[in-house]
Amino acid sequence: MKTARALALVWGTALLMEAVVNVPREYNPELSIHYSRDLVVIIAMVVAAARFRWASIVAGVGSLVWLVALFYEWVRSIGITAMSQEPLLYDAYFLIGHLYTLMDDLLGSKAAQMFAGVVIALLAIAGITAWLFRRIQRQISEAPIRIRLVAVLVLIGAAWGVESQGFAEGQNSLMDLAENIDRSKTVQNEISQGISPNAYKEIRKLKLEERPSVHIYIVESYGNGIRRKSIRQGYYDLLERHQDRLTENGWKMRTGLSEAPVMGGRSWLADATLLSGRLVKYESVYRHLLPELSSIMTVPQFFSQQGYTTVLMRHNDRVRPGLPLDNSYGFDRTVFHADVNYKGRPYGWPEVPDQYALGHLRDEVLPLFSEDPHFVFVHLASSHIPWDEVPPMLDDWRAHNIDYQGVEAKEVDSEEKKRQIKNQLKRFKRKDDVRLRRLQPSEDNIDDYLQIITYSMDAVIDHVLEMENPPDMVIVAGDHQPPLYRRNTDFTVPMHVLVRDGALLREFRERGFRRGMRPPKYETRILHEAFLSVLVRAIARSQDVKMPPYRSHGTRKAPSKSQKKDVKQ
Repeated sequence: MKTARALALVWGTALLMEAVVNVPREYNPELSIHYSRDLVVIIAMVVAAARFRWASIVAGVGSLVWLVALFYEWVRSIGITAMSQEPLLYDAYFLIGHLYTLMDDLLGSKAAQMFAGVVIALLAIAGITAWLFRRIQRQISEAPIRIRLVAVLVLIGAAWGVESQGFAEGQNSLMDLAENIDRSKTVQNEISQGISPNAYKEIRKLKLEERPSVHIYIVESYGNGIRRKSIRQGYYDLLERHQDRLTENGWKMRTGLSEAPVMGGRSWLADATLLSGRLVKYESVYRHLLPELSSIMTVPQFFSQQGYTTVLMRHNDRVRPGLPLDNSYGFDRTVFHADVNYKGRPYGWPEVPDQYALGHLRDEVLPLFSEDPHFVFVHLASSHIPWDEVPPMLDDWRAHNIDYQGVEAKEVDSEEKKRQIKNQLKRFKRKDDVRLRRLQPSEDNIDDYLQIITYSMDAVIDHVLEMENPPDMVIVAGDHQPPLYRRNTDFTVPMHVLVRDGALLREFRERGFRRGMRPPKYETRILHEAFLSVLVRAIARSQDVKMPPYRSHGTRKAPSKSQKKDVKQ
């Protein structure tokens, strides 16, 4: 009878603990049923040590090790639920804080209760596990060795059976955890190198003799995919029209391609790479970089140290759950959603039409300092998906701002809260091979994409031509490819450089930018992280100031010829 109870206790404990591994399935039934192979090993060690003097130590250590393995399995399940992939622990470090802030905004005090519940559950599991392991040892210690052997063999056989028959997936929790920690350290080390105070020291020492004003306009989702065969001619016609208008008004131009670190979304990572001269592919890298952005060398920091007024305009940015307004780059002036005071009809995801936002910038903001050296960075938003509403181009941008009562505010329901949480957590998804499936390319939505890019480009070029005191250099570029093409390894975006003085184009010509508005071949691309050095070199070259070195890979070491060959193969 005692033997039966001992065996039942061993197997029952294993079954109970493996069931606890699958608790996240209560929230997400789509998660696969899995078990931790580590638990089988831990229980086997607990049973084997039952008759030894240090049995209690084995039981205590085993319970702690199991708690670590269980916690990792829960983190893995949460990552798969939120991002459809296993999370990197370094990302999870940032994810936890972001998740709590987001849930607190959406759920209020319930968020604290949920997090407290998880902590209490883990502590309770640790205590119960330690108690069960000691109870197993007391009961099994009196059984003969063959019974203990049977207990372990049946446990191993059961694990093998459920896995081989496809009832559950076996996980090497602790091995996977160790590998995850190792990868996290690698990412952390790369980030630390990227924020070294010595990076771009040559730019920090540079002193300009002249200070040309520079504007950068980022067109959302304006990627090289715009040259898809079915819409290519329409796109080229658009560029030719704008090239003629600009040339007639005294502008000179060159166009190149720049390779973004992301595709289909996460514009803030593309912007961060462009502005910081550092590769920012992942949210964890971005979060680590954020506190340093106002002090390390970046594009805004370069202009600021040269005595420029710096302006950031992101008219789509407003306080959202878990996302406060951000001026991490230390711009002198910011223009966000509330600042443009838009009350007209909402268009698409950003609501504020690009034409209106640019008109506000041109007539309300720029006159305050347009005669002084200034740097302006604008991220447009009308071309953000969905592309179902193209705002009209009006003779007067202010005509958009008519009180509109067609949309009533509504309380966010529970399903909407879940959707917002899930969408925000997808920011932490690590994508090296990006093959988005948000949109299936069709004749309709590809044409919609061309129409909305046409609108944003029209708005920008009209804005440039209507400025009373235009800057010396205007750069119009995309942030990343649109979330449209299923199988695409091209991460490049067009980058148009418009100037009054052709001397400012020398460096861009050197980097493969071709004359006019039409983008060149893919092979002549630069990287987003190279942009900082290219821009500074362009300004320095135009006034015969000693140029800093060209950094083709930003703060990273450029790959050798053999490494490039391996990548191609």
